[in-house]
Amino acid sequence: MRIAELLDERAFAAIEAAVHSAERATSGEIVPMLVERSDPYAEARIGAAALVAFALGGLALVFAPSLWIWLVPAQVGVFAASLWLFGRRALLRLLVPPEVSAERVDRAASLAFREAGLVETRDRTGILIYVSLLEHRVVVLADRGIDSRVEPGTWDAVVARIVEGIKADRAEEGIADGIRLCGAILASRFPPRPDDTNEIPNAPRGRT
Repeated sequence: MRIAELLDERAFAAIEAAVHSAERATSGEIVPMLVERSDPYAEARIGAAALVAFALGGLALVFAPSLWIWLVPAQVGVFAASLWLFGRRALLRLLVPPEVSAERVDRAASLAFREAGLVETRDRTGILIYVSLLEHRVVVLADRGIDSRVEPGTWDAVVARIVEGIKADRAEEGIADGIRLCGAILASRFPPRPDDTNEIPNAPRGRT
């Protein structure tokens, strides 16, 4: 599933409105980000494609040794076709071990957190809700101003609401519900200050 298939412009506007509403009750800054995938997984695709090409070469030498002159061109063609094929979403998801995809999502979320400017808020109260579609993972990252004052597992319910919404084909509602819950958690610990300003735009990031 791709972002354009999951959310239209109206849905993006509704998510932006959910961020605006949630931030009215807290000094925290919430940034939702959606990406198609967190990594190209080039090494996995190249390795699998090379394995298929070498396997084909071995079979050709066994069953059709007289065609050896065409072996290398055929292997190159098979390698290129396999590389493309293993880039398809369904096959790539099967190809990459879960622990590898989890590590890549976490790494991409950490990079996105910095790139979104969430480490630059006045009170270090930025929070990223990162949704990676290929890997079927949601990560919530909070800056140190928040992380030092919440219990472990605080964001699990936010993740659960978003995942449940996407699984039920209600991505817009699930993401908005997760944002509202995130806002409620922040409001109880980080109420708005009299001189609060909106430090980061509310629009969702990462759409393609």
